[in-house]
Amino acid sequence: MAFDGVVLHAVIDELGGLLTGGRVEKIFQPEPGELVLLIHAAGEHYRLLLSADPASARIHLTRSKKENPALPPPFCMVLRKYLTGSRITAIRQRGFDRVAEIEFETRSEMGDNISKTLVLEIMNRQSNIILLNAAGVIHDAIRHADNSVNRFREIMPARPYTPPPAQDKLTPPELTDKAVLYAINSAAGNTVSKCLLSIAAGFSPLLCDAICIDAGIMPETPPAALTESEKIRLTDALEQVKAGIIAADYHPALIKGGKDYHCLSVCARAYGADSQAYFNTVNLAIDSFFTSKTESERFQREKSGIMREISGNIEKLSKKLQEYRRELDDAAGFEREKQLGDLLTASLYSLPEFASEVTITDFYSPENTEITLKLDQSRSVAANAQLYYKKYRKHKAATETVGKLAARVRADLDYLENVSSMLANSESFDELSDIRAELRAEMPSGATSKTGSKEPVDPKFPPSAYMGGKPASKKSLRARANAAKSKSAAGKGGKGDPSGARDADRSEEAGLTRPIQRVSPSGRRIMIGRNSRQNERLTLRDAAPEDMWFHVKNAPGSHVVLKLKEAGVNTADDADIESAAALAAYYSSQRSGSKVDVDYTAVKNVKKIPGGKPGMVTYTNFKTITVKPADI
Repeated sequence: MAFDGVVLHAVIDELGGLLTGGRVEKIFQPEPGELVLLIHAAGEHYRLLLSADPASARIHLTRSKKENPALPPPFCMVLRKYLTGSRITAIRQRGFDRVAEIEFETRSEMGDNISKTLVLEIMNRQSNIILLNAAGVIHDAIRHADNSVNRFREIMPARPYTPPPAQDKLTPPELTDKAVLYAINSAAGNTVSKCLLSIAAGFSPLLCDAICIDAGIMPETPPAALTESEKIRLTDALEQVKAGIIAADYHPALIKGGKDYHCLSVCARAYGADSQAYFNTVNLAIDSFFTSKTESERFQREKSGIMREISGNIEKLSKKLQEYRRELDDAAGFEREKQLGDLLTASLYSLPEFASEVTITDFYSPENTEITLKLDQSRSVAANAQLYYKKYRKHKAATETVGKLAARVRADLDYLENVSSMLANSESFDELSDIRAELRAEMPSGATSKTGSKEPVDPKFPPSAYMGGKPASKKSLRARANAAKSKSAAGKGGKGDPSGARDADRSEEAGLTRPIQRVSPSGRRIMIGRNSRQNERLTLRDAAPEDMWFHVKNAPGSHVVLKLKEAGVNTADDADIESAAALAAYYSSQRSGSKVDVDYTAVKNVKKIPGGKPGMVTYTNFKTITVKPADI
């Protein structure tokens, strides 16, 4: 990040004009390394943020608000004791180093005017916020460092404060062409950019690189390789930067597509900044950058938390499915056990009452071959026949019961993998809220936080229709028709489904988001579901039978509907089909693929699987198109 000495200088220039003379009304510590001071100055209220976070240490005015802990941390209590009600008398920077000092005037317990100083040291992992008294003795710090951490500079209460050692560099007003050329000629750095960094106080690598780029020189160019004309261009570019700093001619902007920021125009020229990336003040630019960054990090944390929950359930269900498969493998061939029992029973007349093994004719084989069976000698041959019948009944029941359980677990896995795909493509907190609400209602309880692995497809358990589609049999069509009739009867006021409950379900299913909407090349609407419930509602409730339905083949993804009826047409153009298919591929788990197969059919050919999870459907009469994923 580019919170260098130059940016700090610009921030303090603005803060000095706004906050000097202001009164501190409240102090908060929302994060372990972050403070917020509420200041009333010149009839306005400001929120001054000071952060000693190693990854984002900074100081600036902010408009964002964070939830404060119920119990204030000890350092916050110390600041409230000494600074609440105080007035800001000065805000300054130590040279061009990344050290800011805010001086306060307050009253002692005896009513005398005394001064306190709050020091912010921006030093990456050693960043700190320290409160000093008038004699320069430390009251407390947000991060303590005794002599075991730093032998030369202790940051502990009641210790004298020692400033960070000054860097032997030139401040911007001191930078001359002679100094720059001397650094280049003496190779004070293995690149031109590092030569500037070695002599210029307050400059960051980002700023040094930008000066080189602005001069038409690659930052990594070796100093010895510079021509005389390049040296002149470099000193001219540096002179313009120096003049802008001295004149406080700042042009704060977000650069690199919003991934960084700076207050000098040279950075915007070097790294690019569109017209909407500029701000009126440096404080506004920094606050916008870090607010967006904080929101993005919070979004990723919440998204990762939900993903861990889903992965834990996938892992648990995968293990359960493996157990079911082992049971089914053990029970395989149960019909043969019945045949062996029948053969023993049919041959009892010719066999001894007890035997360790017997040889009998296998009437079930085409050649009537002789087979030898090992028997339990402690039991009679007849009892051994009954053992075969017992194993047959046990394994038959296991095959029927475990087979149903395995199919149910496989359906749950398909559902969770689809939700995982939706989650991976989500881009807003509302989408996360809808997915979280859906999981609360649909996902099995007892989620774990372990990372699961995708289960390989077993030929005995082919992917369900939810994962790409399988032709619907006549039997399943009849079952769906009967289920639809039952649901229709219940919807007309049937028992156990009062209208109030139905309205509540509709409200819950609606969620916070609406389907994504795009427009096809011919101007027809394309609707894309954001989650499983939305997929189901979009396809089975909102779409017309004549509309076109798209879904990535054999993989989790969103339902995509091309609206034809509202456009007054019955068929879709090839360009529209290709666009809708590209969207179906993009909003799926195959987004990163170069060529993705997408199935499409009329909505009337898509049916919900009875008793299935939200969005689980089968479809018939479909075609397949291969496209490159794209969000049009």
